[in-house]
Amino acid sequence: MLTIKISQWVLRISALLGLILGILFWTNTSDPGNVPQSFSTLGLIHIVLGILVVLSLWTLGIAQGLRGGPFGLAVATFVWGLITLAVGLFQVNLLPGSAHWVIQVIHLILGLGAIGLGEMVAGRAKRRASKPMVA
Repeated sequence: MLTIKISQWVLRISALLGLILGILFWTNTSDPGNVPQSFSTLGLIHIVLGILVVLSLWTLGIAQGLRGGPFGLAVATFVWGLITLAVGLFQVNLLPGSAHWVIQVIHLILGLGAIGLGEMVAGRAKRRASKPMVA
């Protein structure tokens, strides 16, 4: 249960900080100058936070699966995390130009979905652990 609590809090904190940085990038509030955003210090922090979100989501999926949770839910955490990671790491090259905002919206939706999926998985695992075992 400790693994689930820690992973849930890592997910929450890293997602919140990543969301704040993402909004700052999107609104051009944190202008990294002429350095590409992905190579600026804040850009690298955003990437690390995103990786932490995905790793904590995967940890939650594994932990709930090992506690007898649905296998499909564990698979869903891995698939969602992999898609989120791929879009996040390669979004600079996807749909460049004036339509790039579409990729940014998809990245935001995937990130918010990772938060929701992680919270759902953690909640289910906690409820499962609190139920008495029936013989």
